[in-house]
Amino acid sequence: MRKFLVVLLILLAALVVVADIGARSFAQSTLSERLAQQMDMSEEPDVSIEGWAFLPQVLSGTYTEVNIDAASATMSGVTVEQVEATASDVEAPLSDLLNEPDVVAGQVDGSFVVPYTYFNPYLPEGMTISTEEGDARISGELALTELGRSIPVSSGVEFTVDGDVLTVTPVDIQIGDLPIDLGDQVADALGFSAQVPELPLGLSVTEMEATSSGLRITGTGSDIPLMGSEVA
Repeated sequence: MRKFLVVLLILLAALVVVADIGARSFAQSTLSERLAQQMDMSEEPDVSIEGWAFLPQVLSGTYTEVNIDAASATMSGVTVEQVEATASDVEAPLSDLLNEPDVVAGQVDGSFVVPYTYFNPYLPEGMTISTEEGDARISGELALTELGRSIPVSSGVEFTVDGDVLTVTPVDIQIGDLPIDLGDQVADALGFSAQVPELPLGLSVTEMEATSSGLRITGTGSDIPLMGSEVA
């Protein structure tokens, strides 16, 4: 009898584990599909619901952490890369999940990379921004009306943000041989401001970092709808 009970408990435990894995997989797949539609992703993102057990989270209606990763997505018509987001204190009552799901995260921290090619239209003709030895630089042939000629120009880049406006300031400007100093004119020609692509899920910009593949923009937000009627 004792052996029978032990075997029965093992079987029940195995069934619970299988059910937990299956339910977690279904929830991750559903959320991934919805996010891909909302964020115009070419592929569904990888969604991982953390926690040692999933079913207890379902019953409580609160999920500790949900991680979202995608190779690319479209924000305000701009294709961005390396999309990452972590949602914590996610509220999804079981009763809602059985009908029209409303999923809200208490806190979301996310980031994505804007390729440097996004900024090229803001530069003078003949100038582009790209990565050189791991750093963002503006380079090319700049037309100088003062001289009636074009000269080779190279410049480092400093990024700053104010609200949803990104300002690009040239630094360490290098200009080809000239009989006069036109550093200020070149700086004015290369500097510009641009709209920051809208962060996923309506997050607010908190930090920017120039990387070898583009400008990584980081943001955060609270009470963020992940699924349901409130999602834009």
